[in-house]
Parts: sequence; structure tokens; C-alpha cells
Amino acid sequence: MKARRHAALLTLGLAGCTMAEVPSPGARGTSASGSASRPVAQVESEIHALVNRHRARAGLAPLAYDERIAEIAREHSRAMASRRRSFGHADFDDRNRAISRVIPLRGMAENVAYDSRTGAQLVPSLVTGWINSPGHRRNIRGAYDLTGVGVARSADGVSYATQIFVKR
Repeated sequence: MKARRHAALLTLGLAGCTMAEVPSPGARGTSASGSASRPVAQVESEIHALVNRHRARAGLAPLAYDERIAEIAREHSRAMASRRRSFGHADFDDRNRAISRVIPLRGMAENVAYDSRTGAQLVPSLVTGWINSPGHRRNIRGAYDLTGVGVARSADGVSYATQIFVKR
């Protein structure tokens, strides 16, 4: 039953991805209670590393990490985890505008997912799910040069992840 819940959450959590092309010119959360949980900062770092490993295998340059983008991604994940925003890409244009105020950008995309796994299973599950989804894989392999990752955990222990991709 628990494995089925994980699979259902991952499948639902990978629904949709959003990309937007635009014309040319916090505090991080802590781990949920329980010994299998890791600090979200570690989870964010591992997602970034695993996505860059996939890009390297595909012959692509790594994505530089930008803390300003990560904070915007974190806020989206926190809003989904707290149910202030429905799961998905609601208010994507607001995130695009917020980033464009601090980084001149030519394009942006995001991947979102959620999963109830904890510990060492969480990051590979999230990233593998994105890689196995054509739209999410297209974002991961896209002509982007910056990224930020935000993870938040809901009160019931589900992790919500947002990765934003930026092309300057």
C-alpha cells in the first residue's frame, strides 16, 4: 500500500511543466521530524547535482546555481506544501517577473513535483521522474544556464520540489 501511495504521488506530482519565452532585453526550511528526513537544503543541493550529472551525460554544460532563483522556487514550494497554492504552475508569470527584476533573462521554465519518500530515496525519485517525462526532460536539457531549486515539506511529510531554469 505504501509503495502504491509513493507511485501515485510521483505520477500526480509530475503532471505538467511550464515554459515561457520572454523578449530579450529566505530562510531555508528544516528537516521534518523523523530520522529518515534530511534538511531541505541538502535535498536542494542533491537535486541540483543530479540534474547537472544528467546534463553532463547528455553532453550539456552544467547549470550554475543562483540563490535568488532558489528563494523564488522555495516560496513556490512552500506555498504548495502549505496549500496556499494548488500543486502545479499557478502564478508562473509572477515568478518570471520576480526573477526578471534581478536577472536579465530571455527564457524561463520550471519543473515541479511532490513525493512522500524520505531519506536517500527522495532525490533520485524526483529527478528520475522528471527525466522520464518528456516535458520535464526538455526543461532539464534546455538551453538554460542558471537554476535554483526550492524544496518544502508539508505538515504530513510530503516534499514539494520546484526547479526553475533561466536563460540569460
